[in-house]
Amino acid sequence: MKNRKHDDLNSIYNPTKRLPAIILLVVFLFCAVFAKMIAVMLIEGGDLQTKALGQWMRDLPTDAPRGKILDRTGKVLAATSTRYNIYVRPNDADDKPAVASALCSVFGYDYDATLEKISKRASEVTVATRATKQQLDALYATGLSGIYYAEDNFRYYPYGDFMTQVLGFCSSDGFGQTGLEAYYDKYLTGVNGQLLSEADLVGRKVGESGAYYLPSIAGLDLVTTLDSGIQRIVDGAIASAVAKFDPKGVACIVMDYSTGGILALSEYPSFDLNNVPRDDLEALFSASKSNVISSVYEPGSTFKILTAAAALDSGAIKTSDSFYCPGFKIVDGQRIRCWKAKGHGSIDFGGGVEGSCNVVFMDSALRMGTNVFYDYLTSFGLTTKTGVDMTGEASGLFIPRQDVKTVDLARIGFGQAVAVTPMGLIAATSSVINGGRKVSPHLFSYLKGANGQRILPSAYEEGDRVVSASTSATMRELLLRVVTSGSGKSAYVPGYKIAGKTGTAQKYSDGGIAGGKYISSFLGFSLNEGAELAVLLIVDEPKGYMYYGSLVAAPLVGEIFASAFAYLGIQPVFTGEEEEAVGQPFALDNFVGMRVSEAKRALEKLGLYFETDGDGDTVKAQYPDAGTTVDLRNAVLLIT
Repeated sequence: MKNRKHDDLNSIYNPTKRLPAIILLVVFLFCAVFAKMIAVMLIEGGDLQTKALGQWMRDLPTDAPRGKILDRTGKVLAATSTRYNIYVRPNDADDKPAVASALCSVFGYDYDATLEKISKRASEVTVATRATKQQLDALYATGLSGIYYAEDNFRYYPYGDFMTQVLGFCSSDGFGQTGLEAYYDKYLTGVNGQLLSEADLVGRKVGESGAYYLPSIAGLDLVTTLDSGIQRIVDGAIASAVAKFDPKGVACIVMDYSTGGILALSEYPSFDLNNVPRDDLEALFSASKSNVISSVYEPGSTFKILTAAAALDSGAIKTSDSFYCPGFKIVDGQRIRCWKAKGHGSIDFGGGVEGSCNVVFMDSALRMGTNVFYDYLTSFGLTTKTGVDMTGEASGLFIPRQDVKTVDLARIGFGQAVAVTPMGLIAATSSVINGGRKVSPHLFSYLKGANGQRILPSAYEEGDRVVSASTSATMRELLLRVVTSGSGKSAYVPGYKIAGKTGTAQKYSDGGIAGGKYISSFLGFSLNEGAELAVLLIVDEPKGYMYYGSLVAAPLVGEIFASAFAYLGIQPVFTGEEEEAVGQPFALDNFVGMRVSEAKRALEKLGLYFETDGDGDTVKAQYPDAGTTVDLRNAVLLIT
């Protein structure tokens, strides 16, 4: 029994039997260590190197300059100004009193407070932001140790309150938030650089090593279709509208109707892009969004351009067709008035366009029928977004095709029961004028690299045909008549061909008509070679009796055209028709106290276009006042 127990103990403590287990354990441990070495060297090496650099290198960022935004002539609309953030590393500053004195000399700081700040136990202290290059050079000229810098670029707009909604603005960290700044942010934003220097954990410079500079890469420049000269002309017209009519808002688009390139876009109210009102977010959002693309409105008579074109192109109407307007039309038992209460009487289609007769356009829509009319509205692009390169675009609002009643169709014919964006309207009507081809509104021209090469240049592509070339030619002639002898006479510029249409639309609130609130507009087209300009001006809620498009918007568009022709160097061509359209200046008669019918006859005899406001039989007031020098381009308002 004892021998067996002794043998068991010998077997347990016998070294020759334990040796294989020990060798196996050693091999296992060696393999584990070797595997960890491989993992550290090949797999984790990059991350560990980065961590080491982060501990031993001080990284000061150098912001990449944001690309410029330019107009089509090369004028800079948005630029980047470089400033510098100044830092002090207390443990690397050998002479802190001298450093404090230098900072006080350059920046005007208090010496005691500055010395206390740079003597703190910190690896790095910010002592100045947005310092100029001259200030930076003055500090480095001292030769003092412990002073470092980083570039800090901020956005600058040379013209301030100029194209505010179009250009947009950037956040405090340099990213586009609205307008073109946001839409093309990925191209305008560059790649930041770094300024690296070796330092220990508390910020002391290590040895005599220098700094390592990784340069930033600037963003690309954005060249647009905008023209700052035309924009200034538009801004002047808007300022006049604000001064004369104290409106809720004003907007104007100028576009090349042959290509869709936007030359100017201005909206009131706005703000200085160098002083963005970030403390009032509600006001900021309201003033920074572009209503010409994001808000819809009932266009009124400017929409008649599309109704007329669709009716002619579809064959539902011929220019020789005759109509009768008693001042209203009954549709589905509803009495729908023409703007001319006593009616236009017997009138042909051309006269209906010139006189903007609601009955003519109701008949035109009804003859086409819902499906044909809606097919044209879809082809014009009104039921979808235009695709303009701005953020926040909306599409037009239409009654679903299957839900359109006869009375709805009649109202749509003269611009009611429908809502469109201003951008959608000017794009759609441009196809009526330019020969019948659809255009895509755009602001982008091309991107420009550091060496000036063009990147992603846009090229005009002819759009789908919407109406025939013959329909377009007919519409040009009909809309010319509106300006030479109709409601748009105030937009006429002697020596130039201008076509157009006025619009006066009521506004709605809480499901009903908002009394005394109107949108006055004029949509004009220059038919002169070298100036294929479409101009849409909208005045929202002009104050007082002056709310008709013929009185409010048309004269301002005429001023825009006249100035734009001079700016572009388009010379007038006189044909002898100017005298008939303008006439000799004369003093306006006094119509106050006259019976309305007598005043109208007198104005017709003078050849002046007129509007009336009120239902009285006697003229109570007039605009312009009696004795004002006028010519045949002036429109007269009779208040009854």
